[in-house]
Amino acid sequence: MKGTPTGCMCGALAAGVLVLGILYGRTSPAGPKYSCISHLSGYLHQRFQEEMGGKCCAMLRPFYHQMDREKSCKEIYKKGAELAVEVALAAPDLAPGCKMPRSFQGFVKRNL
Repeated sequence: MKGTPTGCMCGALAAGVLVLGILYGRTSPAGPKYSCISHLSGYLHQRFQEEMGGKCCAMLRPFYHQMDREKSCKEIYKKGAELAVEVALAAPDLAPGCKMPRSFQGFVKRNL
């Protein structure tokens, strides 16, 4: 079967990077090689590693499945989402040149 999962990157981490890319990623191919999203993605990887003890799905899954009767990754995804939101909100302080998108600023003002 083509496209068989390798288990190398946790989907919760990948989803967090995707959301950061939507919020802070490039809007055109031009620009610096390492921009705001590069720094934020690296920081999310670091935080995920610190909090979860790893970034590899094949390593995380057996450990967390022992704690979850349903054998799901619910707790991993919950923590991954929390970390992605933490990084998204702190982005202007974490990386040079990161400006919170106006649409996100409005959401933050209304909800926090």
